[in-house]
Amino acid sequence: MRVTVLKITPPEYMLMRTYIEAHCGIHLEQDKEYLIESRLSDLAAESGCRSFQEFHFKARTDYTGRLKERIIDAITTNETSWFRDKSLWDYLEQVAVPRLIEIITRTGKARIWSSAVSTGQEIYSLMMLLDRTLQERGLTSFLNRFEIFATDISTAALETAVAGRYDAIAMDRGLPTENRERYFTPQDRRWEFDSDLRSRVQFKKFNLQNSFLCFTPFDLVLCRYVSIYFSVPFKRELFSKMATVLTP
Repeated sequence: MRVTVLKITPPEYMLMRTYIEAHCGIHLEQDKEYLIESRLSDLAAESGCRSFQEFHFKARTDYTGRLKERIIDAITTNETSWFRDKSLWDYLEQVAVPRLIEIITRTGKARIWSSAVSTGQEIYSLMMLLDRTLQERGLTSFLNRFEIFATDISTAALETAVAGRYDAIAMDRGLPTENRERYFTPQDRRWEFDSDLRSRVQFKKFNLQNSFLCFTPFDLVLCRYVSIYFSVPFKRELFSKMATVLTP
């Protein structure tokens, strides 16, 4: 049973929004109190806190990091769908993927990074596009030459992405029928994405606030529907860092 929503005071809101931005980059405006109340009240109550001030103190002094992780999972918006926004997928199909094939022909490999993969629909949409394109061109062996990475800050979202299993509601959000029949298998009222394509994606938890020095250059970086939640200074920093890990 859901507990009563805990109300947040203006000073508590300042504490929580500062904590959230520090740990995951999400910048909350002045009128987003309802978002913290609706998404974190249950977690605060579960933690034995009677106010958001208590909750902030508990989160700040939890050196295990588990509470911070649950706060990030609760506050992040994992809104996604298959082949989201046709214009982007037209570009990938008509321009980006052919260029990646050219890169493989020239260098032997191509590297892709989905930097805010959420629950996996974006990267699996790309895997379906790659597989179909390579089959049409008689280049199926090229699939082995792609190095594909996917990261997200949310542990819960990543777990769904790694499992590659989706309910009927998720399946109905933008997935063409032919793709469902070709790449998914029904499993206990869920649909499981093709195991071979799924295994080709390397998933990792990663905070975009961290250094990118751990990455070697990528030929394609997808960073979609995440920077809209960041402050302008962090957006500039993020895009500057991404420029350093893109091949010319």
